[in-house]
Amino acid sequence: MRTPFFRFSAALAGLAVVTALLAACGSTSNAATSTSTGSSTPTAPATPTITLDATTHLFEPFITVVDPAAGGTTVTILNNDTVAHQVQSVPLADKSELAFVNPSGTINRTIAPGGSITLNLSKPGLYDLYDPTQAAVDKMTRRVKTKPDVAGFPHAAEAVIWVKGTIPGLPGTAKNSVVAGQDDFLLDFVAVKTGGTVDWHNYDTDKHYVTFPDSFGPGINPAKVGDGLDEIKGTDDAPPKGGDVKLTFTTPGLYYYYCTAHADFDSGLNRANAHPDASVFPIPMEGFVLVD
Repeated sequence: MRTPFFRFSAALAGLAVVTALLAACGSTSNAATSTSTGSSTPTAPATPTITLDATTHLFEPFITVVDPAAGGTTVTILNNDTVAHQVQSVPLADKSELAFVNPSGTINRTIAPGGSITLNLSKPGLYDLYDPTQAAVDKMTRRVKTKPDVAGFPHAAEAVIWVKGTIPGLPGTAKNSVVAGQDDFLLDFVAVKTGGTVDWHNYDTDKHYVTFPDSFGPGINPAKVGDGLDEIKGTDDAPPKGGDVKLTFTTPGLYYYYCTAHADFDSGLNRANAHPDASVFPIPMEGFVLVD
């Protein structure tokens, strides 16, 4: 026969077990809620970083995307070399670039050996930068051309930064062309609003191409345009003035293209390499279309 004290002790033990089970259920519920909340809340990415490589003296990556909605408008450029380097804006090549190229003004900074700088790029658009210790702006093409005696040759120490955001007043159509007697597009940068069309005309004798590589990250070449290898006939095949190709861009983003007849695409650098027999070698025959 059980004593009253035994029955009281058993009741306390049972109550302790029930309390422990309820606490465990509560802990499980709270943990699940915490996990769900954590997974649904996006974490803002770190400040985008461009590195000046210690061996090649090139900026990596070539194209950097800055999304103000996700993580602010700052970019850090890190100098991994043992000597100082410079970062300067590439001068505008055409008045059509005023609305969207280097919109925050001219940049001219020095990066100490092993040091870094931070750029606050508050206005949306494209920022075209280069290192004048490694490259120069070619007077004829108005593009960045590597110096012949530097480690990165034939590649130029150039970096393009795309700051996302609305750019008012972009046109519905834009024109570019292949320069007569040169393996080069006249303009490095053109911009149109979403649904806009770009027209490339070929004033050169031989044919050229507009080719969009697909190896970039999100936002770069976000949709297929044309047939992926669009030919622009030259004056030999489309006399007397040459041919055109017109492409319509229905998806916003930044598009990078090059001419497969006069350059190859380096998937490691995510940039075109000029063929040695191209007329403007070592400048690659490439260009950008910004669609907003």
